[in-house]
Amino acid sequence: MDKKDLILECTKEIEESIDFEFFKTLFDPVRCDIIKYLAINGANNIKDISENFAQDRSVISRHLDLMHRHGIVNKTKENRSIFYELNDKYILEKFELTATNLKKLIRQ
Repeated sequence: MDKKDLILECTKEIEESIDFEFFKTLFDPVRCDIIKYLAINGANNIKDISENFAQDRSVISRHLDLMHRHGIVNKTKENRSIFYELNDKYILEKFELTATNLKKLIRQ
């Protein structure tokens, strides 16, 4: 295997080991602030969450929808309100899985 093939193989293994879309979603500055807010305040609806941010409510709503698609937050409907809650167990599982995968790559 030449150097170019080795680099391609390593790149492929890294990409398979790390969920880059999850981490990209997680580490956006506004979404980090939303995570902090939910960690401190617990489950909240979009009205209460968005009142604590400079961004428009629709922008915060789009952030929360993306976070929900990647498992970072859970959402539940109560009457006419949707409540968002940090899915901390899933986030920790993703970190642990990524660390495990990277350890395997390092040992190869």
